[in-house]
Amino acid sequence: MIRMVLTATLLVCATVAPQTSTAQDSTNVDQVTHRVNIAGRQRMLTQRITKAACLMARDVGFTTSFDQMTQAYDLFLQSDQGLRNGDSDLGLDAESNDTVIGALGAIDSHWAAYKAIIETGIDNATIANAELDALDSASLRVLKFMNIAVYKMARAYASETASVSLNLAITVDIAGRQRMLTQKAVKEACLMQSAEDPSEQAARLADTVELFDTSLSALQDGFEDIGVIAPPTPEIARKLREVEELWNPVKGLLERAVNGEVLSDRDLSVLARDSEPLLQRMNEAVALYTTQSSSN
Repeated sequence: MIRMVLTATLLVCATVAPQTSTAQDSTNVDQVTHRVNIAGRQRMLTQRITKAACLMARDVGFTTSFDQMTQAYDLFLQSDQGLRNGDSDLGLDAESNDTVIGALGAIDSHWAAYKAIIETGIDNATIANAELDALDSASLRVLKFMNIAVYKMARAYASETASVSLNLAITVDIAGRQRMLTQKAVKEACLMQSAEDPSEQAARLADTVELFDTSLSALQDGFEDIGVIAPPTPEIARKLREVEELWNPVKGLLERAVNGEVLSDRDLSVLARDSEPLLQRMNEAVALYTTQSSSN
C-alpha cells in the first residue's frame, strides 16, 4: 500500500512536471532546501486558511480561527512574493529559474479567485456556511498547482546543482507535504458538518489520513524506490517518532469521521487543538532536514 500510494503521487507530478535544466550553478544546497521548504509550506497555508474558515463558520474557537486565517493569508502573500522576487526576512533570493518562475505564475489565476473569497471573509470577520464549498474548491485548485510548483522546483534544482541530491529534495518535499495534510484532514472533518453529503468529505479524509500514514512510514524507514531517504541523523529519527506519537490520538478522532461520524463542535475543538503541536513537530522535522543538508 505504501508503494502504491506514494509512487502514484509522484508519478502524477511527473506527468505534469517534466525535468528541465535552467537553475544557476551557483545555487547552493542550503538555499535549495530552504526554498523547497518555503514553497512546501505554501501548500499547508492553502489548507490552513480553509480549515480556519470552516471552524469560524461553526463558531469553534472563533477568535483563534480568525487569527489563524489572517496570519496564514498574510504569510502566503509574503512567501509568494519572496519565492519570486526574494525576501531577506524569509532568507530567500530572487528566483532565476525560468521553469520555476513559470510554475509559480501558473498559480496566479487560481490564487486570485481564492484570495477574493478570503479577503471578503477577513473584511467581514465572518464566513457563512454557504461560502465554504466555494472556498474549499478554490483552495484545492491552488493546492494542485502549488504541488506542481514544488515538484518542479525540487527537480530543476537537483538536476543543475551538483551539491543537491534529488533524493534529499524529494524527502524534504514529502516531509513538507505532511504539514499540509494535518490541516487538510481537520478541514475535511469540519466540512462534514455543513456538507449535503458528508460521505464525500469522509472519502477525501480517508485518502488524506492514509497518505499521511504511508508518508510518515516512508520518512521513518526510507523508501528507496521513490527516492525518500531514511532519517539521516538520530535527531531527525527522534523528531519523526514525536510526530508519530502526536499523530496517533489525532488519527483516532479522524478515523471516527472517516467511518461516517459527523464530529461534534466539541470534538472539532479537540481536533483543532491537538493538530497544532502535530503541525509544529512536523515543521521542526522539515527544518532539521534543511539544517542537515547545509551541514553536509
